[in-house]
Amino acid sequence: MDVSRRVLAALLTLTVTAGCSGSGDRRTGTVAFLVASRQFGFVQEMTLGFAHGVDEVGGVAHLESGPGVADNTAELREFAEVEQTSPAGLSIFTLSPELFADSLGSTVARGTPVIAVHSPPSPGSGIRLFVGNDNYQLGAMLGEAVAARLPSSTGGVIVIGSVSPGIPSLDRRVAGVREALHRRLPTAVVVGPFDTKQEPEANLRAWQTLRNANPDALAFIGISGRDVSSIASLRESGRDPWVAAAIGFDDKALTLAKKDRMVLVSAETYLQGEVAGRLQALTAKTGRPLPIGWIQTPGLLIDSGNAAAVIGRQFSEQRRREWFRETAGTIVHSPEQFLRPLADAV
Repeated sequence: MDVSRRVLAALLTLTVTAGCSGSGDRRTGTVAFLVASRQFGFVQEMTLGFAHGVDEVGGVAHLESGPGVADNTAELREFAEVEQTSPAGLSIFTLSPELFADSLGSTVARGTPVIAVHSPPSPGSGIRLFVGNDNYQLGAMLGEAVAARLPSSTGGVIVIGSVSPGIPSLDRRVAGVREALHRRLPTAVVVGPFDTKQEPEANLRAWQTLRNANPDALAFIGISGRDVSSIASLRESGRDPWVAAAIGFDDKALTLAKKDRMVLVSAETYLQGEVAGRLQALTAKTGRPLPIGWIQTPGLLIDSGNAAAVIGRQFSEQRRREWFRETAGTIVHSPEQFLRPLADAV
């Protein structure tokens, strides 16, 4: 197990962690972060970021919770358990915002500061702050990168896969990819999104099936973290000249990107978690109100030009902290520079 994985495992085993334990710290309650599933690498990243964000402020404890696998019933149960602790603030990432709308509405009505992270909140939830990407822009960034690796006159097939067609945020990524490809490669045939499934083994089988069904495809594009590992495995096992691309990253995909055999876009979920953690801690500690709207956090294109730097960043939690500290600080101290209307978030 590498250093970053040990750090993740250690953090996610904890229930409550005190922030910045100096003797002069004044405890102001506990802020909580509830996530949809601890199995996903991008969720582990945002959980690490949240914990660090709270610690950066200091004097506030934090709790991170979530089921081991994506399970709405289990997440609702953990939500009820977190609520029983009467947190001083709650951040939440869920794959099904509409299922939590009523419960979160009650939490907001009681005066608990609530932040939606990575997935926009349901309108009925009463949540007034979302921290996350513009998913259309993430998709467009990846589509542009794929197009740059292919002849502009190409007329071949490009395959898109999605772990959950129909989820608005993922569909926006698909739209961004598709429109960038149509603009840059007008004669290419873009097919999908095909359902590539959430579970790891099913996801790999789905991509193997798509690869076998489209042996002459110019590119295979996944739009979520689960797709990254499967596409990287296909790319690693063959030398055919198709473009491998995905939103997200893991160790194998980063190594392939460094060798110019894969192109990635990172949602930078550590940054999302850190911004949410800092804001929650500041509100709990000082009474500063949360901003209202959508704090749009940037994504990052990863290719052979910067993959080595990202690999270095992922080596330890300390390196992540150093990488994101300035950006997170700027967002938290001047959120108005990054705010968009909440209604624009999809």
